[in-house]
Amino acid sequence: MNETEFNTLLELYLNGECTPEQKEWMEQWFDRLSEEGSGEDLGVNREMVMRRLKDRIDQRIKRQNFFNLPLVLRVAASVIFIISLGTWAYLHFRGTNTVRNITMSAARGEQLKLLLPDGSGVILNAGSVIRYPESFKENRTIILQEGEACFDVANDPAHPFTVTSAGIQTEVLGTAFNVQAYKALDEVTITVIRGKVAVGTSGQELPMLLTPDEQAVIQRSSGARQKKMVNAAAISGWTTGKLVFRNETLQHVAIMLENIYDVKIIFKDEATKGIRFTANFSSTDSLEKILFAIAKANKLNWTVRNKVVQF
Repeated sequence: MNETEFNTLLELYLNGECTPEQKEWMEQWFDRLSEEGSGEDLGVNREMVMRRLKDRIDQRIKRQNFFNLPLVLRVAASVIFIISLGTWAYLHFRGTNTVRNITMSAARGEQLKLLLPDGSGVILNAGSVIRYPESFKENRTIILQEGEACFDVANDPAHPFTVTSAGIQTEVLGTAFNVQAYKALDEVTITVIRGKVAVGTSGQELPMLLTPDEQAVIQRSSGARQKKMVNAAAISGWTTGKLVFRNETLQHVAIMLENIYDVKIIFKDEATKGIRFTANFSSTDSLEKILFAIAKANKLNWTVRNKVVQF
């Protein structure tokens, strides 16, 4: 579509005279403009379109209240405002804030070892995603977006190290701990291997202090939390090729196996997800061996086809 054709279509759209197909095309174009912001590779002169939209909006606002404008013009006004604000913010802050965030992920079936800017080490379990600043100028703040990670934090008393996941903050100075926060699970767990950590939520409760072999279990849905004694070495055993399940639900076990072996596990009966399972395996064990053990221990049948396991 050339610029002349686009101008004609834009005029029809603003007047409410285009066909359903033309309307859908224009709305998709507006979505791209809103998402991409810069307007690059949109195929038409972005500045020209923005000027025409603004002129039309200004004319209509003179005659009626903003909230009585047609939906398309209200959306267009919002797009113009967001893009303008984003451009101003970029120009205003680019000279003073040049730190960018880095996002790293471990693919299914793989683990990923990282060295953070402060020298702290992180191991991401399969299917996990982490985000952190390119450099730690003032604080050391990490976001575990999905999955499980084991941290070995470099000691720096002047700059606490904070891991945030699902609204839960874990703050340390120098220690080693494991965080598990899979989105498919309601529970978030923080387990201390070495040192001491403080685990807090967005609520008003005081942070929960944890020492070695202590674990905080926090429910996403209710905010309920508890502290319990565990074997931290077993919890973090996945970092050394061990796969340890201690009274875990089959739903929990399934999520771990899905990421480690890159499969999909489904349950015909919802009640099966709540069955508890305890066992030790190695990362070198085959998926079939583990599935056989689960089925044998719980008198279940299972099938696997095209990387989909069904119990």
